[in-house]
Amino acid sequence: MLSGVAAVNAVLFVAFSAGIVLDPATINGEPAWLKPAKFAGSIALVSATLSWLGMHLPVQPRFRRRVSLIVGGGFLMEIALIGGQAARGVGSHFNRATPLDAAIGAVMGVTIVIVTGSILLLAIRARRGEFAVHPAFATGILLGIGVFVVGAVEGGIMIAIQSRTLATTGLTVPGVGWRVIGGFRFTHFVGLHALQVLPLAGYLAAGGRDGEAVAQARRIVLAVASGYVLILAATLALGVMPLFT
Repeated sequence: MLSGVAAVNAVLFVAFSAGIVLDPATINGEPAWLKPAKFAGSIALVSATLSWLGMHLPVQPRFRRRVSLIVGGGFLMEIALIGGQAARGVGSHFNRATPLDAAIGAVMGVTIVIVTGSILLLAIRARRGEFAVHPAFATGILLGIGVFVVGAVEGGIMIAIQSRTLATTGLTVPGVGWRVIGGFRFTHFVGLHALQVLPLAGYLAAGGRDGEAVAQARRIVLAVASGYVLILAATLALGVMPLFT
C-alpha cells in the first residue's frame, strides 16, 4: 500500500512541478502548484521510508497492513485536498474564507492526527516485540519514528495558531524563506526528516557481530539521535522566542 502511495505521489510531484512552470496562477504570492508539489514530494518520501521500515518492525502482518491502509489512505486524501484547493485557486492551509474551505482544513487536520497516531501506535507495538535486525538499526527505527511524531506535532501547532510564524521579520533560511526566529516550518522539517536520518544512521552503524561491537553501534546511534534532538530543540526554541521577548 505505502509503496503504491509513494509511486502515485512521485508522479503527482512531477505533474505539479510542471504546473508551476505552465500555470501562471498564484496563491498568496506563490505559484499555485508549489504547495501541492512540495507535499507530493514529501508524502512520496515519507511513504517510501515507512514502507521500507515497516518490513523490519516485529508486528503482526495483519496489524501492519491495517496501519498501512490508514496511513496510505490518509496521505492520498491529504494530497487530493491540497491539489483540489490549488485547482480552485485558493489556499489549502489556514484558509477559513468560506464554510467549504474551513471544512477542508478541518478534514486535513483530523486526517493528519489519525495518520500520526497510527504511525506512533505502530512503533509502540513494535517496541514490545523482538526485532530481527541489528539492535543499532532497530534503535534508529524507533527513535526516528519517535522524533518524526514530534515533528508532526509541530504541524499541529501551526494549525492551532493558524500561522506558520510568530514574527513577520528577521533571519530566514536561504532558498526556502523559512523564518528562523518566530517560525515553525524549519522545526517541522527537521522533525519529520528524523524518519530518514536516524534509521539510516542505525543501518550504517550496524556492522558488528560480537557484544562489544553491538554496544558501540548502539552508542553511535544514540549519539546521532541526541545531536539531532538538540538541533530540533534549538529550532523550536528559536520558533517560540517572540513569545518571551
